[in-house]
Amino acid sequence: MYEEYFGLKRSPFRITPDTSLFYDGGQRGDILGALVYAVHRGEGIIKVVGEVGSGKTMLCRMLQLELPDSVEIIYIANPSVSAEDILYVIAAELKFDIERHATKHEVVSMLQNYLLQKHAENKQVVLFVEEAQGMPLETLEEIRLLSNLETDQHKLLQIILFGQPELDQNLSDNSIRQLRERITHDFQLSPLTPDQIHTYLNFRMREVGYTGPELINNKLAAKMAIYSEGLLRRINILADKMLLSAFADSTHTLTHKHLLDAVKDSGFMPLHPSGSGRRWAWTMAVLGVLTLAALAYALYLNKVSLPFMLKTTDANHSITLDQQPETKIAALPAQEEQPVKAQRPAQTVPLQRQNKLDQVAQKIKQQAEQRERIKKVLETAPTEGIEPVAEEMPVSSKKTQQSDAKLDKVAENQAVELASSSKKSTVYEDWLMQKIESSKQWLRTADKQGVSIQVMMRNKSAAKELAMYLQTEWPLDLDKTYIYEVNMKNRQIYRVFYNEYPTITLGQMKMKQLPESVRMNSPYLHSIYRMQKALL
Repeated sequence: MYEEYFGLKRSPFRITPDTSLFYDGGQRGDILGALVYAVHRGEGIIKVVGEVGSGKTMLCRMLQLELPDSVEIIYIANPSVSAEDILYVIAAELKFDIERHATKHEVVSMLQNYLLQKHAENKQVVLFVEEAQGMPLETLEEIRLLSNLETDQHKLLQIILFGQPELDQNLSDNSIRQLRERITHDFQLSPLTPDQIHTYLNFRMREVGYTGPELINNKLAAKMAIYSEGLLRRINILADKMLLSAFADSTHTLTHKHLLDAVKDSGFMPLHPSGSGRRWAWTMAVLGVLTLAALAYALYLNKVSLPFMLKTTDANHSITLDQQPETKIAALPAQEEQPVKAQRPAQTVPLQRQNKLDQVAQKIKQQAEQRERIKKVLETAPTEGIEPVAEEMPVSSKKTQQSDAKLDKVAENQAVELASSSKKSTVYEDWLMQKIESSKQWLRTADKQGVSIQVMMRNKSAAKELAMYLQTEWPLDLDKTYIYEVNMKNRQIYRVFYNEYPTITLGQMKMKQLPESVRMNSPYLHSIYRMQKALL
């Protein structure tokens, strides 16, 4: 409905997974790369856990697209399958021609022969189980037994479980401990942060053809983080309803009012009342108290005329005042006896602001004059090998001449410092370029089955600070530190990686041993195969 109004090719916020709008922020892209790597290694059982609406299905669809044609996928979307039926369900997915009364042993035998044939063809078979938290423990145990099908060196069947946090609770049961011990990779989909929500929403709008100014700013995204709890499905629902509300208001400016319209229409319940939901309730309560306090203060200062009416709008839960200037306040004798004292607070603030504005204006004027003086010094500086022609100085007092000489000296010193700073910036830029080139050379020869640790990301605008930090304060081996310049959502950034490890397990162990100053940047593992694909 609103697509044409905003100039969109299609709806950007459908809750049905659209792989063309996959957002790789919030570590989704890194988890996807790690899953591709884990399947490529062909080891054990993999588990992916995320809250309702956190993007598990989208990740599952993306993984299917990322895996090569040599990988055959068995997909089970309905987890409520009994232990007796799971083998027959898998056989049906593989289109086995089995008799109606075939025994479990016969089905297992057919499955093993099929997997051995695929292995001989250098192919893999992977079982995807969605909503695994709803699968009976006996069925999970039956699936675990299938992981025993193997050769001397390789597993014949890989298993990936996608589920909600309840899956972890189920796996904590002692009766299923053998499956729990077989899980070699465990990934958690965390909620998006306000900054990630801001990037995500505008990324999706641009991907579907929006070319106007940014619709959703950081402040609005931060409020959305409260109502959505950082869950992608809720974010999509709220964003879709916000655009619809703005369309109904005939405006291209999204406001908190449109967000509250969307929240009211969605009827979300807090997933964790003891956490963010309770913070939400406290936030609304505090806002109410502050509104009443502001109203009382306004009445005290005689800023609002009575009688007035309070209007509460269900759409935005805000309080507005219908002022009636014709009606005067009837009984405030104390304020009428001391009018100067009542008005004093209203006069003090503008005077303070004016003084600050005057100070800022004066400072800007002084800086402009100083820049002009530096410019004149640089323009009149003698060229090498040519004697300057002295101009006749106007008659002035000795004190004025000394003052001008001092200012000229300051201007010359600042000009020298400016030139020195520019030279240093060039040195740091050259060092970064050399480091980026040597990093690419390493990546070309790195083992694609290994992993590296991303230790930080920095905007390109902070290139000098990054180079200085790495050269002077970096606590790790600089020769094993690699830098890549990438374009992420129309922003040029530097991604910094450290070292190379043959397995995810070793990488995770080394990541925990990083210095505290590095771990503060929330480092995480990257598949070298995916790095080569994205950066070379």
